[in-house]
Amino acid sequence: MKRFVLPALALFLVFVMASCAKSPAEADATKADPTANAPAANSPAANSPAADEPKSESPASQDEIYEVIMQFPTLGSTPQDLQLVEDALNKRTEPEIGVHVTFLPVSAFEVNSVTNLMISTGEKLDLMISLFESGGVSGYVNKGVLLELDELVEKYGQDIVAAEGIAMSGGYVNGKLYAVPAEEKMARVKGFLTRKDVLERNGISIDPNKIYSLEEVTEIFGKVKEGEGEGFYCLAVNGTYDMYSFTGDYLGAGIGSGVLPNYGVGSTNIINVFESEEYAESLDIVRDWYLKGYLAPDCNTITDSALAQFQAGNFFGVFSNCEPDMISGWTGTARAALGTDVVPIYTTAPMAVTQNYQTTVWGLPITCENPVKTMQWLNLLYKDQEIINLIHEGVEGVHWQFVEGSDIVIEYPEGVDGSNVTYSAILNVWGDKSKDYVRPPSDETYPEVLKAFNQSVTPEHTSIALGYCFNVDNVKTEYASVNDVLSEYSGSLGLGVVDPKNVLPEFQAALKAAGVDKLIAENQKQFDAWLASK
Repeated sequence: MKRFVLPALALFLVFVMASCAKSPAEADATKADPTANAPAANSPAANSPAADEPKSESPASQDEIYEVIMQFPTLGSTPQDLQLVEDALNKRTEPEIGVHVTFLPVSAFEVNSVTNLMISTGEKLDLMISLFESGGVSGYVNKGVLLELDELVEKYGQDIVAAEGIAMSGGYVNGKLYAVPAEEKMARVKGFLTRKDVLERNGISIDPNKIYSLEEVTEIFGKVKEGEGEGFYCLAVNGTYDMYSFTGDYLGAGIGSGVLPNYGVGSTNIINVFESEEYAESLDIVRDWYLKGYLAPDCNTITDSALAQFQAGNFFGVFSNCEPDMISGWTGTARAALGTDVVPIYTTAPMAVTQNYQTTVWGLPITCENPVKTMQWLNLLYKDQEIINLIHEGVEGVHWQFVEGSDIVIEYPEGVDGSNVTYSAILNVWGDKSKDYVRPPSDETYPEVLKAFNQSVTPEHTSIALGYCFNVDNVKTEYASVNDVLSEYSGSLGLGVVDPKNVLPEFQAALKAAGVDKLIAENQKQFDAWLASK
């Protein structure tokens, strides 16, 4: 079987949420508590506010300070000390660049609807964040609500470019830059995160340099199930998504709109993955997992998160992103709850595909009254390590302190822990995250580990489509209908709960009826035109 297995759209969103968060444990707790491959730069239109020159780039007087209204994404709870952090931040930004930053807290689950409402009513908003918006920023571009950023970034955003590198490709629509990605990783790698103690108890060794097939993962599951017995399961899932690794490029929209297989290289033909032989084979494998008890019987109805199940102790692991920060975060969780580390079983190579860089982005909406000052602030956010960590971690001595002898590893001050800390920016969307301070089990080597990971991406695993973004405006009805079908079928199929021999044809027919062929044809047409223009 070829190494080409596929996730449902919802799993991708969960993975991305995880990649933005500090650690699995902190994310779960907060939620429960009420450009080498980018297109060449294009100048914005002559009447764009971005064309205005700044009045002054020297430190401003109080009368010259511009207030930047910036969204602050949360998981539903606003940090208690957000104002304290904002005040400390403005002690830096006001004298240095003449900007006063005002944070506007907004739930990540409501941010896109809140943004649309603010823009439609003309409410002042200078920096908006797009989170998990299907189709990247193209929907906002189609509505004409985002400013072009090419000239602004060229003049005032070079620290952003230096930090983001290849990820800048995610901000382009129709060859123009409209958004700045909030990424620290130039690639993603998929795999299965396992408990080290269970591996050792069952005499299983994992090769850290190998990419495992699903058949090989199945062999490991069989040994674990035999050794651990009834009531112990291999995969922690919560019924809302499936767990497949995926090596295709979503092309800036979603899996239902067609993908470029095989890391987005080797072919320019966009395919319907749900009609591929590889997809059918992967469903048969997971059906076998379900029938053999590798999945819990109620895996499609259980409401506990995969994290909570993993912490309970009767699960071997989870399918997840497996970049250095994810491994560190899950290791911290496993040590705290189970007294063991996690070991990754990689199922893909590190890859650079469009969906990596289009899910979490910053943009300047048309309600931004001073694009130059706003871009100067955004650039400082990517440049300055002290500011990055002030927003991400809070105030030194209040919310965190350096571990003795380190200038990068931090811990809670005496008397403070995760249960009573009064500030946590749980979604890490702030600037150049290679400059983040880290917590154990990460150590002083983390920046070099991250750098090495970013440099591990090869041309063979770098999509030819970076910089392309499918514009669904001409097929909005079909796009919505196809995604509805995916929501209805992909979870039960992906978890092996139903027999794919009976349900897969029904699923494929429903996609046809929803207009998947028209959707993919439009995607292919736009992609061909984009390739021809390069």
